[in-house]
Amino acid sequence: MDRERLYRSKDHRKIGWILVIVLLTAALITMSVLFAIAKIGQMDSVREYRALAESTYSKSYYALVYNIDGLETATEKLSVASGKATRQEYLADITSYATAAAENMSNFSSEETGDSKILKFINQSGDFAKYLDDKLNKGGSISDQDRETIAEISSSVREIKRTLAELGNEVQRGDFSFVDALKERDSLFSATLRAFDDKEVAYPSMIYDGPFSDALNDKEPKALSKERVDEVDAEEVAARVLKEVGTTNILVKEGSKNIFETYDVEADTAKGRAYITIAKQGGMPVSFSLPEATSQSVAITAAEAESFAERYVQDVGILSMKAVWASLYDKVYYINLAAYEEGVILYPDLVKVKVSAEDGSIVGMDCLNYIYNHTARIIGAPTVTEHEASEAISEYLVVSSCRLTLIPAKGEGEILAYEFFGTKGDASGDKYFVYVDAQTGEELKIMRVLDGERGLLLQ
Repeated sequence: MDRERLYRSKDHRKIGWILVIVLLTAALITMSVLFAIAKIGQMDSVREYRALAESTYSKSYYALVYNIDGLETATEKLSVASGKATRQEYLADITSYATAAAENMSNFSSEETGDSKILKFINQSGDFAKYLDDKLNKGGSISDQDRETIAEISSSVREIKRTLAELGNEVQRGDFSFVDALKERDSLFSATLRAFDDKEVAYPSMIYDGPFSDALNDKEPKALSKERVDEVDAEEVAARVLKEVGTTNILVKEGSKNIFETYDVEADTAKGRAYITIAKQGGMPVSFSLPEATSQSVAITAAEAESFAERYVQDVGILSMKAVWASLYDKVYYINLAAYEEGVILYPDLVKVKVSAEDGSIVGMDCLNYIYNHTARIIGAPTVTEHEASEAISEYLVVSSCRLTLIPAKGEGEILAYEFFGTKGDASGDKYFVYVDAQTGEELKIMRVLDGERGLLLQ
């Protein structure tokens, strides 16, 4: 009996130990699972934080590029502005772009940007613009010393823009990471943010931005007649639009029914598939394009392209148009034509035409500005002579031509203005269009000509 009791006691102890081992094993497994879950959660949080940081840095970088570009344009325009109103407009732009650019910079690591000269410079540029604006409001003028400071700011902004442009290829790499680049002090991105730390920037001593191509003044199309055309008429209009490139298989479909109704037309041509939009009122072509058309060489001049464009729009029924702007990009000339009446260029009434530089054929057209803005007008005579208007032009601009134009007003309406075209400094300097009110002699607007990747552009 005692022996049986002893065996039973040993069995109980063995079972106890087994239960302890099982419980400990279960606890260890549970702890491992919980640890793994916590680790996965932590990794997910890290990934989410990293993705958020990448998104923030990316948005800040591209916004910085945009605002520095705007800052450069505004400072360059300010350097040739002579009227109080235009000067204050560009000073306001400088303040706005500088404020936004500084905000973009502050989104990066404070270690990289907190005390950097580039951030300090951007902030001081905005402050200097406010100082000059206040000075003008109090009846003061921009002194020679102020002009020197504007030139120094302009030069420094160009340097920042150039440095950011060099960084573009790095940022656009598929495996580029802002988070990793900012951690590596020797990375190209970090070095760029510190670019001005090794340079001496001359800060201001008193530290406390084709012509009228988007001028859609009205929401009602003025140039469309009340007479409506049917699908047969639309087919005839399409054949006339595509006369130079040969047309087959014209297909007319219902188009937009927004502000005015249109037909959408597709057709096969010798240069590819053509797409045309035609207004139902009057049958005026709104636009057409040959997206498959390409030019292999440049065989005609800009003057010849302008002549082809002028003749073409007349053939499709848009009369009295004159070429006012030409730019060559990717072997295609982009020509802006404006209505011409009583010796005045009517900029609101624009037609944009694409001309193949290879053979002079028309490969695209946009008449939307003309459709919205063209109407019978009474154009008054200027009360200011060309010579009197030229007195508003900055002494730093060498004028080479002048013509009388009608331009869109800032709010609504139109203004008769002299358009002066000139170069800052010598013939190799920046080129500008300056518009002076033909009734008051006041400087109205300045546009700078840029020779960019997509041909000549205006800012």
